[in-house]
Amino acid sequence: MLAYLHSQRPWPLVCFGLVLAACEGRPPSQETAASGVTAGGITTIGTGADTGGASSGGGGSGEIKFDVGMGTGGSDCSEGGNCPECTVPEHAPCDGNNDPIAAIGLNCPGEPTVEIQNTVPQHPGAIGVRSNFGTAGVFVPREGEKFAVLGSGFIADLDNVTPEADAATGHAGPTHCNDDLGPEYDPGTMLPPPLMTNDVGAVDCTEDPSLIGTGDCSNTIQGQFSQGNSANDYTEIRFSATVPDTVTSFSYDFAFFSTEYPYYYGSAFNDMYVGWLQSEIWTGNVSFDEMGNPISLNAGFLDYRDDAGTLPALAGTCMRYHAGTKWLSTTAGVVPGEQITVVFAIFDLSDSILDSYVFLDNFQWGCDGDSKPTTKPVG
Repeated sequence: MLAYLHSQRPWPLVCFGLVLAACEGRPPSQETAASGVTAGGITTIGTGADTGGASSGGGGSGEIKFDVGMGTGGSDCSEGGNCPECTVPEHAPCDGNNDPIAAIGLNCPGEPTVEIQNTVPQHPGAIGVRSNFGTAGVFVPREGEKFAVLGSGFIADLDNVTPEADAATGHAGPTHCNDDLGPEYDPGTMLPPPLMTNDVGAVDCTEDPSLIGTGDCSNTIQGQFSQGNSANDYTEIRFSATVPDTVTSFSYDFAFFSTEYPYYYGSAFNDMYVGWLQSEIWTGNVSFDEMGNPISLNAGFLDYRDDAGTLPALAGTCMRYHAGTKWLSTTAGVVPGEQITVVFAIFDLSDSILDSYVFLDNFQWGCDGDSKPTTKPVG
């Protein structure tokens, strides 16, 4: 069984999936819909209470159920207590305008809302939306009609095609996507709180919950950040949210690109993307590969490397001759009803030029809160 996950809440402990966490009490009279059926704007995952492997109501599937809540008198749901199932709020895309938050899939009418936080300076030219990228149809919206874009440079540059002349210098100084946003966007050796660059230790926070709040629970940022040790042209989207009390996770899709490739690949100019979660059971990066590599120039998922300038996926853009990832999807567990802060952040390392970008889309609440955060290619 996975390690016990820490909670600072004074509530009774209940079980969702294979991980113990604190959940708010819910009255036993609350109805839940049958598997695959939508009721009251909520789509139910599974049927009946967890009875140790078999679902009640005749399903007999044996699949694990994600119990969220407490029965009468606070009985433990982990052994078939009177608990509702994990249910996912319905979502209808609302990104017809140019709002990056709506483009990600947040704050749509009638759905759970998040509070946008503007706590650090943001260059308006480094945040926006798109409906496509490249010529191969690879980078199209994952949800709705648009996706959000963050850059350590100006997003308007993305449609400027890398000229052949750049090859003469080995792409050391790209003609496009090579901007300095200004010194007011350079946090230096310390990322804006609550982001922390230090590892929590030899293990992560799922193995030792006492480490929560002491640093990056994933132990993935420090090794790459220390190569340059100075964050510049920092851009973020940050929001706080009350986790719906019927879910145990959230997920979102993203793709990362950098003009630092190929000339500065393997160097200290190691631009990075961080997806930070501040919660009761995790404080740290949630977007990293299975080997513990973060999303950066020098590590993890850099699948599109356009050395010859011929990849259709990057054609017609400033990333021609440079590199990017596929669409990736991160899933992170949360505690039903808790307050969380999420930060999507991108920045240059060591310098303030040769820009990097991240596309963000398809934020969803879910029922996968049974393990530590994971990131996998979409597909």
